[in-house]
Amino acid sequence: MAALLALSLGVMAGCSTAGTKDNGGGAATKQTGSSTEKAGSDSAKHEPVTLKYTLWGSPQEKKAMEDATKKFTEKYPWITVNAIHIPEADYDAKITAMVAANEAPDAGYIHGELGEAWQKEDKFINFNDMFAQDKDVKKSDFLDYIWFNGTKPNYTWGISGAGETFALFYNKDLFKTAGVEAPPTKADNAWTWDQFVDTAKKLTLDKNGKNAADPAFDPNNIKQFGVSFENWYGPVMAHVFNNGGDIVSEDGKTFALDKPEAVEAIQRLADLINVHHVAPNPVQAKSIPSQAVALQSKLAAMTMHGQWINLDLGAAKVNYGIGVLPKMKRSVAMGISGANVMFKSTKHPQETWMLTKFLADPAGAIDLYKGGLWMPTLKKWYTDPSLVSQWAENNPAHPEGFKDAFMNNLLNNNVPAPVYYMQNFGKISSMAFTALDPVWMGKQTAAQTMKDIAPKIQPEIQGKYQK
Repeated sequence: MAALLALSLGVMAGCSTAGTKDNGGGAATKQTGSSTEKAGSDSAKHEPVTLKYTLWGSPQEKKAMEDATKKFTEKYPWITVNAIHIPEADYDAKITAMVAANEAPDAGYIHGELGEAWQKEDKFINFNDMFAQDKDVKKSDFLDYIWFNGTKPNYTWGISGAGETFALFYNKDLFKTAGVEAPPTKADNAWTWDQFVDTAKKLTLDKNGKNAADPAFDPNNIKQFGVSFENWYGPVMAHVFNNGGDIVSEDGKTFALDKPEAVEAIQRLADLINVHHVAPNPVQAKSIPSQAVALQSKLAAMTMHGQWINLDLGAAKVNYGIGVLPKMKRSVAMGISGANVMFKSTKHPQETWMLTKFLADPAGAIDLYKGGLWMPTLKKWYTDPSLVSQWAENNPAHPEGFKDAFMNNLLNNNVPAPVYYMQNFGKISSMAFTALDPVWMGKQTAAQTMKDIAPKIQPEIQGKYQK
């Protein structure tokens, strides 16, 4: 699923159907048509330009991006976009080779770890410089957490491709069969952790049909788990934040996953597997292709995962709903996404910026928003009812609970994932979360594991990036 975290650049086009909220469909079509006609008449005034845009993603994402870049060329006929799809497993090697050969793309996706290294080498255009020159769009038009800032002052090298966060997906049919109530959709009403565990027990069944609350339950022969989750940094940190913890201290000087708030959150997740027997351990999880499949095939009644699986659940017509994550000390929406950049080596910075702005408008690739893969980065696509209705209503990928648990929660109740603010995050997160493998298998406590790894990680702490 990490592949789905890196999405198209979230910058506003400023001249699309998104700007026609007071007009009917005919008026919007007329405005788009006249803009295209004007662009066509202006094309003779410009030298032809070809831009390279690199991306990874599913076949559906690839097609949608190709369609979006074709729409861009229709609007600006003198600009051709070569959308280069690279399998994610090969992406870093390919993009590194392109840069080394002086054939870097003009813009595209990038993994955070590679982006963090390259921003130190000044390889990216500063978004703040482009905003300063643009009269159509402001940085404040966007969700506030989405910027990747660098080591230099006032240097924003990347932007989130989409608004993404985590919530609690559930299979409505299994809830109905078990006779349990659906999870709350608003953070203020979130289940307590104990309420969540009790519900998960009622939804966990062994081969004899007994649930995990029954003294006769057989934890060695489970046919349906109450909940499923992945143990990479995203889902784990979402719960650490809900318990008031973090991966680094507020001043950016000290590793913090060994602190009580973080340790307690991690242990509670591990206890779902090894104490309460309501979630699969990593070995059992290998037989589950994805969290969406877990819900669809009724291997799990709930999954705590990212909003991008709405794409698969909606396409499969699963009868599902969405609630907020259970709270520990609080319930917040951890914003997360991959980075998208503009390369400083481009020979066409203005045209690259034009493409970047165009791709931000969900109207340019509306199927990926409506289909459930992406959420917008522009605030007005969360607040303007005429825009919200274009992607988040009346479709199978945005079921009951979506607006409150995902859309409104991310807009009004977000905290940034550490990838946005922690220096050397890639190395630190790899060390910390790999060390947790024995915890998920019940062989070691979270407290002992983090105590053991903290002295090894502390020398890698380099501080926080400026906002």
